[in-house]
Amino acid sequence: MPTYNVAPYVKEAIGSVLRQTYRDFELLVIDDCSTDDTVAVVRSIEDPRIRIVQNEKNVGLAENLNRGLSHITTEYAARMDGDDIAEPFWLEREVAVLDNNPDIGICSGGFERFGTVKSLVRFPERHEDCMANMLFECSVIVPAFRMSLYRDHGLRYSTYAFPAEDYRFWAECLRVTKIYNIQATLFRYRMHPAQICTARREEQQRKVAQVRRYMLEWLSPGFTEEEKQYYTGAFMAPQIATKQDLYERKAFCQKMVEQNRSVGHFSEEALRRRLDKHLRLTLYSTIVERYFKNRYTQPAYMRYLFSGMALRCGRKYETKFLLKSLLCKKA
Repeated sequence: MPTYNVAPYVKEAIGSVLRQTYRDFELLVIDDCSTDDTVAVVRSIEDPRIRIVQNEKNVGLAENLNRGLSHITTEYAARMDGDDIAEPFWLEREVAVLDNNPDIGICSGGFERFGTVKSLVRFPERHEDCMANMLFECSVIVPAFRMSLYRDHGLRYSTYAFPAEDYRFWAECLRVTKIYNIQATLFRYRMHPAQICTARREEQQRKVAQVRRYMLEWLSPGFTEEEKQYYTGAFMAPQIATKQDLYERKAFCQKMVEQNRSVGHFSEEALRRRLDKHLRLTLYSTIVERYFKNRYTQPAYMRYLFSGMALRCGRKYETKFLLKSLLCKKA
């Protein structure tokens, strides 16, 4: 558990770890020179399984994670932050997957956001779909993983990739192992203004784009510099500007499929599914913004129906547009 200035939350986070149904673990807290009472709170919790290491100087999250890994001697490691809450069966379920599947090196799961944002998140379950999803976003969170990934392959968290160091680390791990995501809520992810993904959002988005580029280059080294920039830029834009924009995106999806055939790192079926999902979600976002930005109404639905965009993003969303418009729901 890397910590830095999480005094208001760390006692609850540690308590959730100590209540795990899986009991055979050590909780290693690596504090990166907190300036609040984080260390004092940790020391006030009496449990022999807790070990705290304090850095002599602040090194940042990515290097703090590397220092934590260097202190681990067990077969498996698991990681969570000092402001989140683990469900009691988190470790038990993830360790069981690793114990029973030697080809899987990383086991993650679903989570619930709470605080300033509330939502449930599920990543793809199977490795092939996880890989395809990693072309778009990080598909691993609060995992248990084999320490052999770190020891045998020299994998480390990249300080350069911060604050998208997790995404980069798991993208590198994908090249030497498999991922499995349990389809259940294993922990609760606290959303608050002080966390990194909120405070440094723009910087994180730039670093995420760099990891997406890294994943595309692994799919195939045959993409031009212009195509790589298109992929991390216009192709990932949340809305479709014109019909030509849509045609270009579809053409690039097909090129990704064709380029993958020459290298074969990705399952073609999984890749096609994820690319199709990307187009459908982008179309959905475009339609909502263009026709239903403030409210679903029947006149707005009729404008949408005759726009030439109807019936393009799947039955699920088409049904949603119709029913919400009939009921005049707020967008």
